[in-house]
Amino acid sequence: MIAAKLENAQFGEACAARIAKALAWVASTDLHALEPGRHDIDGDALFVNCMTVTTSLPASKSFEAHHRYLDIHYVIEGEELIGVAPVGECPELQAYNEADDYALYGDPADAARVTWVYLKEGELCMTPPADAHKPACPPSEPALLKKICIKVLMD
Repeated sequence: MIAAKLENAQFGEACAARIAKALAWVASTDLHALEPGRHDIDGDALFVNCMTVTTSLPASKSFEAHHRYLDIHYVIEGEELIGVAPVGECPELQAYNEADDYALYGDPADAARVTWVYLKEGELCMTPPADAHKPACPPSEPALLKKICIKVLMD
């Protein structure tokens, strides 16, 4: 979610161009027909992970964060809540894995620092590296969710 300190809101021209390309791809693709798995738009600089999952309660999940990629979460079918918190305020649970570009975090000490974004079909949320995020949580009861996560290289 882009609500950040000014120093964390600088994406650069290459990243901004990739975001525009990603959104154009979403607009021109039949997402309902998209098969689960990875779909390249521009190699490792811009690619899509399509998934169908059962949402799970927030207490059963950790926050995640990335160093190299901004995530664009887009709901194809169903609905989800995504918890978003400043990564610097979340205790690290699993150290950064450079090969897979992620680390896991616990909830921040101040629960008010978590913003919950409610997404329905056709809606999106962007989480840059400064945001720890807890995706695929249910607004009420766990249910099936088809979504894509577009990985946008920040370099």
